[in-house]
Amino acid sequence: MTIRPSSLHRTSPIPRTLLDAISQPIRLGDELGRGGEGCVYEVDGDESLVVKVYHKSPLADEQVAKLRAMASVWTAELEKISAWPRTLVFDPADRRPCGLMMSKVTDARPLHELYGTTNRRRHFPDVGWHHLLLAARNVAAAFGTLHAAGIVVGDVNQGNLLVDPQMRVRMIDCDSFQISRDGKTYTCPVGSPHFTPPELQGIRLREVVRTPHHDRFGMATLIFHLLFVGRHPFAGRFRGQGDMPIEKAIAERRFAFSRNKAATMIDPPPASLVLDDLPREIGELFEAAFRCTDPNGETRPTPQQWVQQLESLIKRRRTCGIDEMHVYSAENPVCPWCRIEDIGGPSFFVPANVASTISSNRLARLDDKVRNLKPIEIAELRPERLALPALPRRLPRAQPGPKWTSLDVATALLLASWMGCFAAAVSSLPAFIASAALSLVCTLYLLFAKRSGERRERAYEFRCALAKRLQALAKQARTIERQHRVRLTTIRADNDELDVEKRHYYAEGDELANVILNSRHSQRDEYLRDHALCDHYQRIFGMTPSHVTLLESYGVESAYDLERIKLCAVPSIDSTIMIELLNWRAELERRFVFKPEHGVTLDNLKSLGGAAVQRFKMSQARKILMGDERLRTLAEAGNSALAQSLAAFDEEVRRWRRLAGEFSEFQQSRGLLERTINRSPASLFFPTLGVLALAALVHYLSR
Repeated sequence: MTIRPSSLHRTSPIPRTLLDAISQPIRLGDELGRGGEGCVYEVDGDESLVVKVYHKSPLADEQVAKLRAMASVWTAELEKISAWPRTLVFDPADRRPCGLMMSKVTDARPLHELYGTTNRRRHFPDVGWHHLLLAARNVAAAFGTLHAAGIVVGDVNQGNLLVDPQMRVRMIDCDSFQISRDGKTYTCPVGSPHFTPPELQGIRLREVVRTPHHDRFGMATLIFHLLFVGRHPFAGRFRGQGDMPIEKAIAERRFAFSRNKAATMIDPPPASLVLDDLPREIGELFEAAFRCTDPNGETRPTPQQWVQQLESLIKRRRTCGIDEMHVYSAENPVCPWCRIEDIGGPSFFVPANVASTISSNRLARLDDKVRNLKPIEIAELRPERLALPALPRRLPRAQPGPKWTSLDVATALLLASWMGCFAAAVSSLPAFIASAALSLVCTLYLLFAKRSGERRERAYEFRCALAKRLQALAKQARTIERQHRVRLTTIRADNDELDVEKRHYYAEGDELANVILNSRHSQRDEYLRDHALCDHYQRIFGMTPSHVTLLESYGVESAYDLERIKLCAVPSIDSTIMIELLNWRAELERRFVFKPEHGVTLDNLKSLGGAAVQRFKMSQARKILMGDERLRTLAEAGNSALAQSLAAFDEEVRRWRRLAGEFSEFQQSRGLLERTINRSPASLFFPTLGVLALAALVHYLSR
């Protein structure tokens, strides 16, 4: 049996010559790219155009209709901000549509390579924060142009935009956008969760008609990426119970950088800008975009509002007096980039081919901070803190209770009959028989009386419930103890690693020279920086795009950033993924080949003198300060988790005590004899049987 190919995919080679809408030949040139939907080719004789040929053949009628509608609304304005389809192209064999023609985007890179620090150093050297502001302004303007033309992007994501060295942005893959024409709407069938607004999270998007209000959420996310240098607005550390994935945080409107921390319960990553570093108006736009409670998102800021405020910020910027690469809002009294670097954060903006900007003042400030670091406090968990509660051995003295019931009378008679059996066993057979008969009657009454059974059943249910809850408390206590022990082990191991880095920092003379030579030198660092997570995450077991976004928000962008101290403070990165990431870095390091003529050797270390030492001290101080900050964050999170666990344990103990109190009240409502004897059918039947047997034996022996 042969395998028949699907009719939905092309089975013959793509013709090298296609036809345009007026049957003019189009000669395909070199292939520029290949994706899941099709291939993109140059056009021979016209370097300004490209042709996208779809893999699927023939195209569905619905798709052809959408492409015709898109080509029919082409304008010069759309051309400026996108690779908008100009016309359909046709297969000369059957004259059926097989692709489309569009303008060629040249000298541009994906947008994420601009706001990601590692890729920006490679592809956009010497770019400052004001350039990112301009790119953000142009992103908003591009959305404004599309919306004015009645076009909705739908699947907003950083892969749909390219940016050139002049910070001009252009949309690509426009054939997935949503467009309406002649009363019919052609929807966008897909969406990127990290750019999808709360009201659409978890919804099948194929049939959803998007609106510009939905686009405004994704647009604001792109602008946030640019202004906050790669951070995601919903990536942070959740202060509640459990993990908080980005998609869930979006759905619950937990904007990590919001000023309303009590509502969001998420703290932003360390070493990041905060809303207060921006003009109040821009902070309010972000709050309105990400905390919008309108079910349709109609109150989210428009592209025009973003353009206006970003243009104002571009004009009202200032340059840092310490580092000319630091550009920030003129309303800020201090440079936020210096603040980040002074606590050990990374240098987000540095000149091309320079590792960092070093000044004696900054190095002195860092050195002062390193020397004044205080010990990290970890909450102590004493064994007695998780002690299990117990029922009191004696019930409290009962208040004067109600009058005796028939059950109390029967219990008293039963006890008296037991005593009568022994008294009569040696004296009078008729009295013994009468006492035995009374014992049986009382026992049978207590066994089968409805109220007696209900009391036994309720007491049994109380005991079972108390025992079950006590078992759950014991399990909860063991879990709390185990989790705290794991946290302690992790924090202590990381603290030991930090102590090693401190010893390296304080080294002097030949010891310092050896430390510098044995540390990560610039050549290997650049090699590791060239391996960005977003480009290689599919090679790492367990990694997802969501993990990449989260790591990037915590400043972990490439293999260079993969250090245990950094990873341990990133939420939702468990030990398994951490091991995979560190193994990937280790594999890269094994493949790295050091070229001494380009690195630092012992000879030129001495010739470099203070410069090499300063670079090392600066790098090491930042590593220590950021490691300390992350460890403190981890310790605080651990202390908070312990406090929450203990609070939950205490609440369960209180519930157990309340139930024990109810049991105590129930028992106090019963007479002492009745609750002692009428515990269970066995506590009634077997004592009576034993008394009668023993009394009969005594009677027999006394004859």
